[in-house]
Amino acid sequence: MKQQQEETARSKQKEQARTVSRLFAKHGIDLSLVEAGRTLYQSFIQAKDRTKKDPYYIKKGIKFNFNKKPSLALIEVINGDIAFWQGWFKQQAIFDKTGLEDDRPTLHRLDPDGHYEFGNIGALPWGEHKQEHAVPLLIIDTDNLTINSYESITKMVDAEGIKQHKIDAVRASKKDAEKE
Repeated sequence: MKQQQEETARSKQKEQARTVSRLFAKHGIDLSLVEAGRTLYQSFIQAKDRTKKDPYYIKKGIKFNFNKKPSLALIEVINGDIAFWQGWFKQQAIFDKTGLEDDRPTLHRLDPDGHYEFGNIGALPWGEHKQEHAVPLLIIDTDNLTINSYESITKMVDAEGIKQHKIDAVRASKKDAEKE
């Protein structure tokens, strides 16, 4: 099952790279930057989906204010915000060199309540982005009379040996309860 998912993901990435390569060739953008373009293209797809499907984004009214077609949004941003694009491809180069997931570039809204739009996006490494969203936790164990604090859910999962899928299941049930 996992191998099939990895193959599907690789196939999707190859298709995205072909799409971005064609766009870059058509618009005269350096083809050596295709991987950076592909990851930004993928981020636009995910951001657009979040604004349409994620209850938090819908409730807050957060919009994707670039071209509705992610491929055209990619060209719009590359041509319209050169500083952002330079930051993105520099972060992609760091990720390509280290291979560390924490170095992968992510699309960041500067104002977390603002829209995906010019003036409100930045490129951050995943490690920094997830720290901005980390929620400190205090676990009180009444059986053993201990108190443990953690910087984030991820740190708690690692320290306590809890399986991440159990945390995700709790989050999903909480989201379902909020919908009702």
